[in-house]
Amino acid sequence: MKTTTLTTLALCSLLAACGSEPLRDDETETFQPRILEDGSKLFDYRLSTPSDSMQKPKLVFDANETMDMNSPPEMAPYSADNEKAHIEARVLTLLDKKLETTGYCREGFVVVEKHIGFNQSLITGECKESASDDDRRTFIPK
Repeated sequence: MKTTTLTTLALCSLLAACGSEPLRDDETETFQPRILEDGSKLFDYRLSTPSDSMQKPKLVFDANETMDMNSPPEMAPYSADNEKAHIEARVLTLLDKKLETTGYCREGFVVVEKHIGFNQSLITGECKESASDDDRRTFIPK
């Protein structure tokens, strides 16, 4: 129980810390808004990270655990699912910042499709509001 609680706390701290990270120098983000004839506002948000620059997972152990010098410390479990959850949280945070900066989805959005990967992630979404005349002038290429 104690280890599970500590693992959960460590993962939450990691997600919170990474959620506030800005875009790294070696990352590329692409934002492609689309406004349909019926006024629906869609977008694709892609984040690409070169594989050699990915942050390596850190081993975490409970420093308050009694140490038996004949056995290694108990490590927090690591899995690809944990890493993907970390990446997804970061991608969603960067997407929120992009939408806030551009003013594209003022009333929020729903995720239509999501592909989270270690080197590239893609989120396709639809804004909750319909396109205004101002949106059409700003986001439809001439």
